[in-house]
Amino acid sequence: MGSAFTDWAQATGPMYMGANTSWEVIWLLVSVALCVYALISGSAHELRSYKKLKK
Repeated sequence: MGSAFTDWAQATGPMYMGANTSWEVIWLLVSVALCVYALISGSAHELRSYKKLKK
């Protein structure tokens, strides 16, 4: 992975290779969008189910 460590005693701080890049923001927005999609689709499914019960 291109690290200059010879043993784990030298490793201080995060070991995430994408730290401090724009990918952190992109993945955050993707995860937020997936959560919002799950909430909206779950709510729509519940509303359809309740409408079927009323019939």
